[in-house]
Amino acid sequence: MNLPATSWMERLGRVVLGGLLMATLVGALRLDRTQRALVGDEATFAMQAESLAFDFDLRYTRADYDRFVATWQRPPDGLILQTTDGGKTLTYGKPALYALAIAPFVRLSPLRGAQVGNLLFLALAAWLVARALRPVVGAAIPWWVACWIFASVSFAYVTWEHAEVFLLAATASGFALVYGVGEDEDQPARGLPCRFALAGALIAVVGASRIFYLALLAPLWLAIPRPRVGARRAALIGGALLVLTISGLGRIAAGGDWSGYGAERRGFYPRTGYPEVDFPASEWPQVLAKLGNTSWTQEGAISWNRSPRLWAWDSWYFLVGRDIGVLPYFLPLLLGVFAFRRDRGRWAIPLAVLLAMSCFLLVRPHNFFGGVGAIGDRYFLPLYPALWFLAGRAGRVRSAIACAVLAAPFLWTLWRAPTMFPVAASGRYAYVSPAAEALLPYETSLSHLPGGEDVAQNGLWFRFVNDAVGREAERPWLRAGSTGEILIGSPAPLAEVRIDFRPEVPATLEVSGARLVSVPGGPAGEFVVAFDRASARHPMWWTADDYYLYRLRLKVPPTARLAAQVPFRISPAIGDPAPN
Repeated sequence: MNLPATSWMERLGRVVLGGLLMATLVGALRLDRTQRALVGDEATFAMQAESLAFDFDLRYTRADYDRFVATWQRPPDGLILQTTDGGKTLTYGKPALYALAIAPFVRLSPLRGAQVGNLLFLALAAWLVARALRPVVGAAIPWWVACWIFASVSFAYVTWEHAEVFLLAATASGFALVYGVGEDEDQPARGLPCRFALAGALIAVVGASRIFYLALLAPLWLAIPRPRVGARRAALIGGALLVLTISGLGRIAAGGDWSGYGAERRGFYPRTGYPEVDFPASEWPQVLAKLGNTSWTQEGAISWNRSPRLWAWDSWYFLVGRDIGVLPYFLPLLLGVFAFRRDRGRWAIPLAVLLAMSCFLLVRPHNFFGGVGAIGDRYFLPLYPALWFLAGRAGRVRSAIACAVLAAPFLWTLWRAPTMFPVAASGRYAYVSPAAEALLPYETSLSHLPGGEDVAQNGLWFRFVNDAVGREAERPWLRAGSTGEILIGSPAPLAEVRIDFRPEVPATLEVSGARLVSVPGGPAGEFVVAFDRASARHPMWWTADDYYLYRLRLKVPPTARLAAQVPFRISPAIGDPAPN
């Protein structure tokens, strides 16, 4: 590949990209993970990697547990285990390829090895992408790569013992290997089949984690350049099949299921106890009968999204949701869109990404973003780099700078504290900026958003959306002087609700999202608010029937007579249909 001479702007871009990667590495090395709680799947990936690094197997034993506690100075919180023989052999209920990739780093440093590995995977992918897209994007490419990574939430996953950065790097590298070979390029044939086989293998690594990602093979199939298209496509698919076969057979040989999500599968926490620690593994059947099997492949495990209305709301939240929206948290994908060309199957890339994400919305309509351990939508993260390769025309440095400026209101909080624990002390996402809270819609359809405690009262369902509202015992409270945001759900339409602060008597109540209704002769401390229409309407995670959802913001001015936290009750106004 003959590349043009570099300009000073391109050299500066390389310095900027390298500096950002180095700063991320330094931040990861300085972070003391024993002082920060593990979240999501981190405990499972960490223990699985340690088992591979020190015992060279995928089996869970008491020794694995003891080693984890000694290293991390705490028991695992969210250890997912799997068995195919009723508990005689326990393996880890997560795909093993990420643990295998970081095992050498974990062997050298159990606490920081995964973070170093994550950074190296990301840096290698950045180099491959820059080299592959340099002929089409031009001298702006290091700036574009820096924007793709650091003007999105992608970089923040480096400090997590999660597979997502590894999967992002695998996708980026696989696409770079294919798009890095030009049409009819005069290159020796030797080695090229191996290049395309490696590309297929890398996409299969991503697909082995969640099968929906295999949709990415379609645009790569179309992107294979001339000549010898048939042989190169055969190498692409052969590499993918080889990895999928080795991955499945390897798990079976280790005593598990071909998939990390199948067989008998269960998460364990301090409240449940741990096999071989709090109860013998032989009691697995009894424990599973009590706690339930969380396998994705068992009958009835998937709640299919059959509601067109839920599809519409989920799609809206996927795009612009306050906590997980793709546009606020992965905004630089627009660089590829603006430099789009239809050649080499690029037109199929967004279709493959939409197909994969549609599958998540189909089978996990109330958690299509990855749960509490996510920063943005972590299920989208492995798909994100495919969209970089939409770029088929020359780009400008100012385009990357403009994207970073547009992303700043939503990423500023994360830029200031890139190694932050994603869940704040309040129990809500710490990375969500004030701009995101003010401008973006709250995701009413998602069950696994952290914080937002759910309360059932007077036939209604409530979620407290921000920190200005909470609950003490069974009674909600509103912090005086602050605006509390509440999501109210009802199986029937609500025209009005009564908000009763008694025995406290606020002088006034400020309301948004509804209208304050004057009630002549009403008792002091009680207010009636009226809704013009529901904020959203769709099925919830506990019912296939539609719920009517109302977003309400309340504020009581502080006075000397009011407590700092003013208790209140909300109930349907007289005449509203009684919720079931």
